[in-house]
Amino acid sequence: MEKLQDIFSNIGIAEPDVAQILARFDTKTFAKNEYLLQAGQVATSIFFVERGSILLGQEVEDQSVTRHLAREGAFITCLDSFSRQAPTAEFLKATDPSIVHCIHQTDFAWAQQQFPAIATFFQQYIFQTLLKCQQRITDLISLDAKAYYKEIMQRSPDYIQHMPQYDLASYMGIEPQSLSRIRKES
Repeated sequence: MEKLQDIFSNIGIAEPDVAQILARFDTKTFAKNEYLLQAGQVATSIFFVERGSILLGQEVEDQSVTRHLAREGAFITCLDSFSRQAPTAEFLKATDPSIVHCIHQTDFAWAQQQFPAIATFFQQYIFQTLLKCQQRITDLISLDAKAYYKEIMQRSPDYIQHMPQYDLASYMGIEPQSLSRIRKES
């Protein structure tokens, strides 16, 4: 939990308080392709990826659509479900053997109330994530597949290295065969 401890220390939370916050996290391990959360379930926790990678996706017309990949040092949840406490249409799945630390919604609310720096940190984190989503939408609209692949290679090389080809193709909005061709040409 050292990475998580560093995050809380870096936003100005004192060591005894950091220990109190970390005590509210549970550590879980997931095998490759194991689900943390499936469609129809309610997202009751936020996950911090200590090791591995977690894919956020959704089944649309019997096809898996990839939305995001959280790598080591990142937080992830199905945000709409978590905030509304309603069943999600999304899923979270480990793409590598993964270790995550999760905090339940009630403990997360407590931490934000007790330590306003946590609330501020997560507001900024969500804002940065929103900006990345907007950039992805812009790229999907304005770039051809080859240019978008190059952009991903520059901006998020972890995606290229750790996302299975099918999921990366889905993330790019193309067929896996097209991604194979682009990779051969690059």
